[in-house]
Amino acid sequence: MKAPTATYQDNQTTKNYAPAALTARQPTMDKDMDRNPAELRLLPTQRHASASSASPDLRFNKARRRRREVAAPLGHSNAHSKSNPNRNPLVVEYRRSYRVLVVTALLVSLAASFVTLSAGFQLDGSQNSFYTFRKWYTGLNGTLELEFKTEQPNGLVLYTDDGGTYDFFELKLVEGALRLRYNLGGGAQIITVGRELHDGHWHKVQVLRNDEQTSLIVDGVSQQRSAKGKEFQFGKFASNSDVYVGGMPNWYSTKLALLALPSVIFEPRFRGAIRNLVYADQPGGSTRRQEIKQPRDIKCGDVPCDHGEMQARERPLRGVRGNTTDACERNDPCQHGGICISTDSGPICECRNLEYDGQYCEKEKAPSEATFRGTQFLSYDLGQTGAEPIVSAQDAISFYFRTRQPNGLLFYTGHGTDYLNLALRDGGVSLTMGLANGKQEMHIKPSKVRFDDHQWHKVTVHRRIQEISSITSFCRLVTVVDDVYTDHSHIAGKFTMLSSSRVYVGGAVNPRALLGARVHNNFVGCLRKVEFSADTLNLNLIDLAKSGSKLIQVAGNVEYQCPSGDPQDPVTFTTRESHLVLPPWETGKQSSISFKFRTKEPNGIIVLATGSKQPRAKNPVLIAIELLNGHIYIHLDLGSGASKVRASRRRVDDGDWHDLILRRNGRDAKVSVDGVWNDFRTPGDGTILELDGHMYLGGVGPAYNTIAWPAAIWTATLRQGFVGCLRDLQLSGKPIDIAAFARVQDSASVKPSCHVQSNVCNGNPCLNGGTCLEGWNRPICDCSATLYGGPTCGRELATLAFNGSQHMTIWLGNGQGTKTQTEELVIRFKTSRPAGLLLLTSAESNSPDRLEIALVAGRVRASVRLSDREKNLLAGQSVLNDNNWHTIRFSRRASNLRLQVDGAPPVRAETILGRHSTMEIRSIHLGGLFHAEEEIQMTSTMPNFVGQMQGFIFNGQRYLDIVKSLGPELSALPSATFKLTARFVNSPAGQPYHAATFRSKHSYVGLAMLKAYNSISIDFRFKTVEPNGLLVFNGGRRNDFVAVELVNGHIHYTFDLGDGPVTMRDKSRIHMNDNRWHQVSIRRPGPKTHTLTVDDSFEIISLTGNNMHLELAGILYIGGVFKDMYSKLPASISSRSGFEGCLASLDLGDTSPSLTSDAVVPSSLVVSGCEGPTKCSQNACANRGVCVQQWNAYACECDMTSYTGPTCYDESIAYEFGNNKGMLQYTFPENAQADTEEDNIALGFITTRPDAVLLRVESATTQDYMELEIVEGNIFMVYNIGSVDLPLGEIGTKVNDNAYHVVRFQRKGGNATLQLDDYNVQALTPQSHHSTVFNTMSNVQVGGKFSRNGRNRIERPFAGVIAGLSVNKLRILDLAVERDPHITIRGDVQLVTGVLDRNDLQRMQQTPASGYPGALDDLIFSGAGSGCRGDDEDECTPPFESGSGDDLITPVYVPPTKQTTTSQQGNNLSTGGVVGGSGNTNGTERACDDEDCVHGSGDYGETTEQFTSTSTARGSESNNEVVTITTTGRSDVTTEQQQHSSSSSSGSTPFYSTTQSSSSSSGGGSGSTPGQSSTTSSAATPSTQRATSSSTSTSTSTTTTTTTTTTTQATPSPEIRSTVTERETTPYDVYIAGGGMGGSGRSHDHDRMQLPDEHHPMPPLPPPLPPQDPPPYGPYGGNTYNTNLNNYRPKGKGGRINSIEEERTAMIIGIVAGILIAVVLVILLVLWLKSNGDRGYKTESEKAAAYGSHNPNAALLGNTSTNGSYHQQRQHHHQGGGAGQQQHHHSQQQIHNGHNGNGGGGGMMSSGSGSLGYGSDGRPQMAGLVQPKAKKRDSKDVKEWYV
Repeated sequence: MKAPTATYQDNQTTKNYAPAALTARQPTMDKDMDRNPAELRLLPTQRHASASSASPDLRFNKARRRRREVAAPLGHSNAHSKSNPNRNPLVVEYRRSYRVLVVTALLVSLAASFVTLSAGFQLDGSQNSFYTFRKWYTGLNGTLELEFKTEQPNGLVLYTDDGGTYDFFELKLVEGALRLRYNLGGGAQIITVGRELHDGHWHKVQVLRNDEQTSLIVDGVSQQRSAKGKEFQFGKFASNSDVYVGGMPNWYSTKLALLALPSVIFEPRFRGAIRNLVYADQPGGSTRRQEIKQPRDIKCGDVPCDHGEMQARERPLRGVRGNTTDACERNDPCQHGGICISTDSGPICECRNLEYDGQYCEKEKAPSEATFRGTQFLSYDLGQTGAEPIVSAQDAISFYFRTRQPNGLLFYTGHGTDYLNLALRDGGVSLTMGLANGKQEMHIKPSKVRFDDHQWHKVTVHRRIQEISSITSFCRLVTVVDDVYTDHSHIAGKFTMLSSSRVYVGGAVNPRALLGARVHNNFVGCLRKVEFSADTLNLNLIDLAKSGSKLIQVAGNVEYQCPSGDPQDPVTFTTRESHLVLPPWETGKQSSISFKFRTKEPNGIIVLATGSKQPRAKNPVLIAIELLNGHIYIHLDLGSGASKVRASRRRVDDGDWHDLILRRNGRDAKVSVDGVWNDFRTPGDGTILELDGHMYLGGVGPAYNTIAWPAAIWTATLRQGFVGCLRDLQLSGKPIDIAAFARVQDSASVKPSCHVQSNVCNGNPCLNGGTCLEGWNRPICDCSATLYGGPTCGRELATLAFNGSQHMTIWLGNGQGTKTQTEELVIRFKTSRPAGLLLLTSAESNSPDRLEIALVAGRVRASVRLSDREKNLLAGQSVLNDNNWHTIRFSRRASNLRLQVDGAPPVRAETILGRHSTMEIRSIHLGGLFHAEEEIQMTSTMPNFVGQMQGFIFNGQRYLDIVKSLGPELSALPSATFKLTARFVNSPAGQPYHAATFRSKHSYVGLAMLKAYNSISIDFRFKTVEPNGLLVFNGGRRNDFVAVELVNGHIHYTFDLGDGPVTMRDKSRIHMNDNRWHQVSIRRPGPKTHTLTVDDSFEIISLTGNNMHLELAGILYIGGVFKDMYSKLPASISSRSGFEGCLASLDLGDTSPSLTSDAVVPSSLVVSGCEGPTKCSQNACANRGVCVQQWNAYACECDMTSYTGPTCYDESIAYEFGNNKGMLQYTFPENAQADTEEDNIALGFITTRPDAVLLRVESATTQDYMELEIVEGNIFMVYNIGSVDLPLGEIGTKVNDNAYHVVRFQRKGGNATLQLDDYNVQALTPQSHHSTVFNTMSNVQVGGKFSRNGRNRIERPFAGVIAGLSVNKLRILDLAVERDPHITIRGDVQLVTGVLDRNDLQRMQQTPASGYPGALDDLIFSGAGSGCRGDDEDECTPPFESGSGDDLITPVYVPPTKQTTTSQQGNNLSTGGVVGGSGNTNGTERACDDEDCVHGSGDYGETTEQFTSTSTARGSESNNEVVTITTTGRSDVTTEQQQHSSSSSSGSTPFYSTTQSSSSSSGGGSGSTPGQSSTTSSAATPSTQRATSSSTSTSTSTTTTTTTTTTTQATPSPEIRSTVTERETTPYDVYIAGGGMGGSGRSHDHDRMQLPDEHHPMPPLPPPLPPQDPPPYGPYGGNTYNTNLNNYRPKGKGGRINSIEEERTAMIIGIVAGILIAVVLVILLVLWLKSNGDRGYKTESEKAAAYGSHNPNAALLGNTSTNGSYHQQRQHHHQGGGAGQQQHHHSQQQIHNGHNGNGGGGGMMSSGSGSLGYGSDGRPQMAGLVQPKAKKRDSKDVKEWYV
């Protein structure tokens, strides 16, 4: 049977291969079902299309013959149609039939061809998915072609070989690349071509052979290799295998010897489509399209396949089904990653996840595991059969192991001299690797962690080859144990692939003979899920061995399972509080218990089990085993009486293993320790031991446990648990797996292993003079003689102060009391009184039992009274009331008493005290004895204590620490109740210990699991400048966890015991990220009580849940977690980064680990000691980037700079907008259209257009908008947030100069600021009520704005470059580069790079800005400003000319003070003080924006300048003139005054002033002193004059001239109001003066004037002009003066005039001058009104209605309408006057290459009406006065509106 190849013809291949393809015949579905399903993988659409294609063709041919038969009669039908009407219906019917048949045939053929061309052979990738084709005759120059399409990155595409000898061709996808591996007898060769070929598109593949050369071509990309050897014939055609496509037949798995490359059987199968498989299948034959091979021709090895014996699961044809319903699409039942395959019988699940099985992959398979006992191992050796090794560019080894043996071979793989040897050595994981000539070795053995603890550990090894050059490669090696302990390594050498021909698992015949061997014995233990993967290959070696794969050889009798538990497994109790709880021990008349133990600590309870008291029994039944003073004691009570027997004859606390066996039969019992038996008998008549309570091993649990025990068990009374190892526990002959209990209970405190650590006191871990004692694997620090406590005596002790009327009372057992035979206490005191009661216990009222510790005559007395007997001890050789700290230690063991003070020899006594020496204690009193209900002192022979106490410990309980941790909730514990009237002393914190610095937010260390099963105790100190970061995290089983994090500068403590997460937060008033040390203490004093103390802030919470245990797992992370773990943290944890700063004084219960030396997961970014934070330096961030302080570094925020990079120095993404109009638009997603109360916009741009829109932000629901635009070369931002348009701009500098400019706009509510480059900050503060929220920001238009009539036309398009656009930290141009779907680009817009370099421009600031954020470094040049812009470079003085000495001025650093927020204060706007000159510093004045200052009503706000930098400026040395700027207070208008005086000695010295604001200044002069009125200071001295603008300014030879200012207001009616006001002024130094010195009226950027200096002397000025009639007002308040603000800088704070007399003189002169000027102004006003009284005024009432009558900015874009757009312009009429300036006919009038914009040099008048100048006809004219010809209003009027 041949496949219907006609169904997959295409235009390309039909031309060559159609004859063979047209012979296909389609079988029926019934026959197909009996054939090999592996050969039939056509989709239903293919099969049905193919089957139906023959029938329509047959019907078509028959119809054509019929049509030919009737053609002749029909030829005469036209003539005989009327005579033969009976034939016409038949003809018509025939024609209809023909047409239907033709159309049907065409449609069917086209459909079949389309389906085949688009789909090809489909493979579903299941375990039985493959195709078999005829053999490929390769010869010496054979070719093979195919096309494939898939979305899977890995899969076997094609394989064929020579029948199992050497030669093979393997074609497969590896991570999206196509790899051809072949062998022609001389060794395997590999060719890899392409990448990301799993993109779902068709790819054409060609394999070309030419003798030894073989080429692989993928989509036209070719690579070739040369085979080695002399014979290049591919096998023998007769014995060669078939060609397998998509996978291999499963029968090969049992006949691997028939494969030249056995590993191919394990390759993942191809999932996708393959078509047009073309090659030659006969010797001498031509290439042709191949067909699926018939099942009867397929052989399984040397014999035909038995299709009747095929697996039932293989027989249904999964890829073909009769129905068209996809069961998988309708209902996919597969679970756990199973692949659903649709069949006629329903969906079938292919379980790809090897851990699950079942019909729907719903069952979790038992893990593949095996037990090795030293002689068993698994292996394979491909070299024995001559097969090719497994080669790969990367491989991975992963498995789990469990063992008690410290050494053993785990895994080995290699080929030739290359190897990888993985073993267990000395309890750590050892790995050695050899590759080419390089060798590498690593040993993972964390501190205090061993892997031979009989616990499951996971090992993962990953290797990857990366080609460095054509001859050198790089192999990276990574080894990870338990997903935590990691080591990295690498080797470079001459290798290309990793090879594996041999593998050993668990051992070898001779492990020491293996390459890289570091151990000499095989592994003993269990292995689980041993997987070896090489590129696409994945081998589960234990599964293969278990299933009998021919690949794996099994040595010895391997058991494929591991025992669940082993009673021999030991456990280690690590603390006195650690314990295990076992079920009740079922005992009776006979019972026995045995175990082995080892320890070095002399005291501890080992076993305690109790039962209920029987009705007629004397006591509750009990059995207990304790270690006391190094000996074993047995306690046994059958209810009729207790017996206590010492079982050991010698001490057993020597660290060796000891055996204990206890057997009883009724009352008779015997005990053996190390084989020495001792018999004893219990008293009374009780014979049955009925224990119904839990059995406790190793301890009695936390202090709040309610378990009861008799007073005779001293270690239980003293809360001394057993610390050591225990194993082989048997109860009545039944082994108990105590390690299993440890794993599910307190696995942190009870370790399921036993190892010995010696010399734990080396290095003296105890601090502050503490004494170190050797414990079991732990140091025990005795801190009783120090002022400190904690595990290593590092934490300050809680100290109580008593004044004689204060006390502390403790009620034990909630008032029920307790009975003891032993007491042990420590107390420290300090006093100056010789007598006082320190401690007193009390019992019931009818019991005389008591213990008293008191100070008597300067010595310590201990008094014990039991019943009627009393014993006193006196200690202390010196006087102890010396106001120094002293330590008292007292202990009682029944009748043995011991008292010791400080380091003196103890005082001992032994006496019989009462019956059984039992004391009843109900309460403990410290400092005095008070009545329980009344605050009155009870009768006592001793006075109350006056002094301080600390370090009080009673029977193991640190009561002072407990009380301090409870805060005010003193009744929160079930085990004790407290009352406190004494006060805690806030002692100064000591030095932090074990400090470590976390240098990065991505750093962390790992410690051993936190011991918090029953209680929790965490103390640490930290300091940082970062507000957020994860400090502590330990995950757990189920949902349990504990975490401490810093959130917005406050500590959050979050935990979950299984009842849901609970978060506690500190209530401190300060933020903790203040670079100061802060103390954090976390406690769990009760089962449901949790406390958090942060410095002096205390929080307590009581829970109501039922879970009592915190079941943690894994390691304790300190300072963060690894980055992939943050997304997996519980939702209640907000941290997404780690802690950066210092962490110290970490105490975790009974340990004080070092974060560096004790870390089980160390980090190179965590170092010892506390390194101070790296502060933002003066050169931190360039281009005004904001330096953000971090701990070990700083970061630069570049959003408002237009630059990018780590220091805001790199160029940002830039787009060029061409002259043909273009726009870039960003549309906010609907869920991201925010309402903003603050907006921050910044961008850089280059343009030559004087009018354009840079950016427009619009609202989706309102008329709110923001528009950044250029008007007449000036930059403006106009915004509307619900009321009116508010303009804000910089009119002093042209931006259309083809230079790079940066503009920054910030809005907060209605207030806004705008700054261009380094110029002054322009501020706008609306005075009336305005909305503060920009509603529903919807889109940002860049490069223009859309026409309001439609979205097709772009208005006012921008032409130039825009770079680094940031809108509220959204980098829109970056999104455009990333092809964000919300970006739309229209028109002439393209991405550009190297904008600044391309235009040969200097950066705004080539070096990073000095100082902190906001600081500026300016290089100021005298005479030339910041640079010469003249056309002729000879006119300019070189700024860095050597020897000038005066050109380069020292930069001045400005501290990083926050920008002062403008605030209203009376009628003056506070701008935070003006820098420069001797201006006002009282904060009540504001600088005028422009020389044209307009007084407004305040309805629409004030525009102010905020000066962000200062400079040092040098004045003219060759001229004795000073140019001074005077700026009035709020909305005052300054009038330019020029005064001319002549002198015979000094000549004429001109004086002139103007109103300018700038960020740079030069020249001399001084401003007015606070308290003066509108003062303009000038100086005329023949000497050199200098002025320094910094914090102070010095001026010499200063005279004062009073200037009268004119205030002009705009009113709704066309009337002029002129008022004279006297206000304080702020002076500014002028760097360039234009106007009256020959400058143009409206100058260009290069029309700059240079102040006179030694290179450019100032020419003499003409005499003043006589008063002339002013011309009529113009329609706009334009400015005819050079407004380039780049040349001005505000003066610094100035000094006083030399004396008070001079001040008074100056004041009088100022008043007189003001009066004179006022008279002149009145005269000019009268003359002007008389000559222009008939002039008409044009008023637009709608503008006044829209803006009000007093808005200084109310004339922008008058040709547009309302609703948030520009409004029509309202005319403003102002009145001004003053002395003009006569035009001089000499060439000296035009200074420094200036030219007249209006035909001549004009004067300037700094008033609201504009400036006074000269027109082209030589007549004087006033800018801003109405001209006869009205000017058309357009978008350029924004400047006039603003000024």
